[in-house]
Order: sequence, then structure tokens, then C-alpha cells
Amino acid sequence: MIENIQQLQRQIKERKPLIHCITNPISIHDCANVILAAGGRPIMAEHPVEVEEITSMAESLMLNLGNITDVRMESMKIALKTTQKKGIPVLLDLVGVACSKLRMEYAKELMKEGAVSILKGNMSEILAIAGEPSHSIGIDAGREDAIDSGNLNRIVKIFRRLSDETGAVILASGKEDLIVDGEKAYLISNGDPMLSDITGTGCMLGALCSAYLAAGRDRSTAAAILGTVSMGIAGELAAKDCPGTGTFQVRLLDCLYGLDEAVLEGKIRIREL
Repeated sequence: MIENIQQLQRQIKERKPLIHCITNPISIHDCANVILAAGGRPIMAEHPVEVEEITSMAESLMLNLGNITDVRMESMKIALKTTQKKGIPVLLDLVGVACSKLRMEYAKELMKEGAVSILKGNMSEILAIAGEPSHSIGIDAGREDAIDSGNLNRIVKIFRRLSDETGAVILASGKEDLIVDGEKAYLISNGDPMLSDITGTGCMLGALCSAYLAAGRDRSTAAAILGTVSMGIAGELAAKDCPGTGTFQVRLLDCLYGLDEAVLEGKIRIREL
């Protein structure tokens, strides 16, 4: 696995693919910068008149439901239809589906419109989209939904069913991150609590995974793993002797930019279930 994701990291830095993100204004700046740090080239167009043309030029698409508006809802559908014609892989970030009927219904509409390569959310959001009870607090996951030794096997089965139904790799972020496809499941333990102290890190994770998703739909699991461990390791490095969240935010981007294969191999904490 480590050689596979190292090769993927090199490939993206060499190719510098165009990544189209339709995301929220709260995190749009940071999402663009993490894509650049990974080696990609971001474009963040959302006007319905131009979105088909721009999506058709991209090598992957991220759709983020945070701070949703009528314009972005229209544009996301157009962009998703374009990816189906062009064979462009898609990451759908389910921000807020566990606390908003509008977002839940819209997410389901999108999933019916076309194939999604990576379905991302926190634990409450993924459980909710799978039709299971969840305990979100706004857009944050509820403590009751956190992974522990008592519920891990049950959650993996739920996520595997969801993966089979949608054809997507399931990425649930949290204190420990869970990645599940139709065959395998991985638990990732990298990260630092300071990642929760600045806004937008979940959206940044989605953008980072989208950069690696440009390698193709058949590399979706590797893209989800590489994006997740990269964000987690960068968070650990940035938090070391950090005086506060402002410094942490700057360091996080620096650490993502400087993350090399040796650091990745030395610090990755991943377990196949």
C-alpha cells in the first residue's frame, strides 16, 4: 500500500492536473491552496453558464455541500452530468446532510444523477446517508457516532453496503478515519486535535483527495488513503510546539507542501481491517 500511494503522490506532482471544485466560500481559499500543495491546479468556478465548459477540462471534480446556495445546487448538477459524459472522477462531500433535510435530499438527487468515486463525510453524515441513526451537532459529528472497538465491525458492514450500493469509496473522517470500498477497509490513526480548531479542514481533506483522484476512478481507494494520511501527518507536524491556531493554519499548508515520501512512510499509521 505505501508504495502505491507514494507512486500516486509522485504522479500528481509531475502531471499537475486541473482540479475543479464547487465548494463553499468559507473554505474555498484553503481548498485551492491544498490542491496546489499536492501538485494540482485548482479552479473554483460555479456559475451555471460556464460550469459545463470548465468541468469538461478538469481531471477530477469535488462537490461540497457546505453553505449551499441555489446557484451552487444548479451548477453541481450540470457539472456532475458533464463528468458522466467525459469519464471524470467525482468526490462528493456530504457537509451537513445529517442536520439538513434540504442537503440530504439534494445529496441523494446527485447520487442518482451520476457515479461518485469518493463519498466523503464525517461519521454522522455517512451514517445518515446510509439510512442509519446518527447524532450530528450541526455540521459536526456527534460523539455517539464515533468509532470504538464495540461498534467498528458494525460500521464497516454498513459502509461496505453503502459502497456496494453506490459504487463509491466511503471516506468517514474523525479522530480516526475509516475508508471502505467493496473489498477492503482501512482505519487511519494519523492526525492531531488542532485540526478541529480551525475551520475548513474537512473541506481541505476533500480537496486534497480530489487532487489525487485525478489519477483515475480505478485509484479512488488510494486517493482517499493518500489524502487522508497526508492531512493527518501534516496536522501532527504543524501542531508540534505550536503556540496557536493562526500559526497552525500556516504551518499546516507548509507541512502539506513539504510532505515527502520518507516522511509519509515513516509516520503513516494505517491498519487494514
